Amino acid sequence: MRARGLHTPYGVSFLWDINQNGGFTLNKLSVMVITAREKAGFEDLVRSLQKSAPELKKHDCSLELVYVDRLWETREDLYKQAMAQIPDIDFVYVRDEPTAPGPCPSGARNAGVNASTGDWIVSIDDLTAFYEGSLLSHLNIARIGFDASISTFDVIQDDGEIIQGPMADSRLGDEKRADGAWAANHFYGMHMAFTKDAWKRVGGFDLLFDGVYGQEDCDFGLRLWRAGCSVAWCEDTKVLCYRGKNHTSTHDRLFQDATEIPTAFVSGVPKWRNDALIQWNSVIGKVVSNRGD
Repeated sequence: MRARGLHTPYGVSFLWDINQNGGFTLNKLSVMVITAREKAGFEDLVRSLQKSAPELKKHDCSLELVYVDRLWETREDLYKQAMAQIPDIDFVYVRDEPTAPGPCPSGARNAGVNASTGDWIVSIDDLTAFYEGSLLSHLNIARIGFDASISTFDVIQDDGEIIQGPMADSRLGDEKRADGAWAANHFYGMHMAFTKDAWKRVGGFDLLFDGVYGQEDCDFGLRLWRAGCSVAWCEDTKVLCYRGKNHTSTHDRLFQDATEIPTAFVSGVPKWRNDALIQWNSVIGKVVSNRGD
C-alpha cells in the first residue's frame, strides 16, 4: 500500500490525533454504488464482497453494501430478497429519485452516504468488483487515520483480457503521484473512499454538478483538501471495472440529443457546463484557501 503520510494543507488530520491516543476504532466498512443501468454488474459485485467479508470479520470489521438505484421500480424487491440470504453483508437499498432528467451523481452519492452506517465509505462505479484483499487494504488505511483516499483500478474486456497499469488508469503513469495535494487533484469516482465526518465537513457532493455527468468527484476531492482533510493515494488497492462493448457512459445514454447538454460560456467560449464549473471552483478555492499552488 502506498501511503506515506498524513499531509493536509493545514496540518495533521484530527483522526490521526485520536487514533494515536487509542480512541478511534473502525468497526464497519460501507461499500457504496450508484447506478442507472439495467445491467449494472450487481451479481459480480456481491460475489466479490462475499469473498471479502470473512477476512474483514477476522479484523473485527463488518461489511455493508449501500446500493443507490435509479431503476428501483424494476428490481428493488428482487435485490432485497437476494441479499437477505447473505447474512455476512448488511444491505441498504436506496431509491435514487433525481431532481434533473440527466445524470445526477452528486445527489445519488449524497443519498448513499446519508443512508450508510459505516465508519469508512468506499465509493465505486457500477460494473465494478473488488479483488480479494482490497477491502482489507481499505480497512488498514482507514485505521491509520486518513480522512479520505483514492485508489486505482484494472479494466476487463469482453474476451476476459485484463488491462492493468497506466493503460487502464493513466494516473499510474504520473511520476508526481503522491498523497496529499496530488491525490486530492486526481480524485476519481470509480474508486474513492472517505469518512462520513469528512463528507460532512465539506457539505457533501456539490449538487450544482447534477444534470450533467462528471467532475463532481474531482470537485469533492479538491474541497476535502482545502478543508484540511488528509488524502491518501493507494495504488496497490484495486478494483476491476468492466469496459467491454456493453459499457456506455451514463451521460451518452441519458442525453440522446447533444443540444440538450448544458453548457456555459467562459471568456466567450462555450464549454461543457461541468468543466466550466470545476474550473471556476478551482480558481475560487485557491484564493479562499491560499494554498499557493
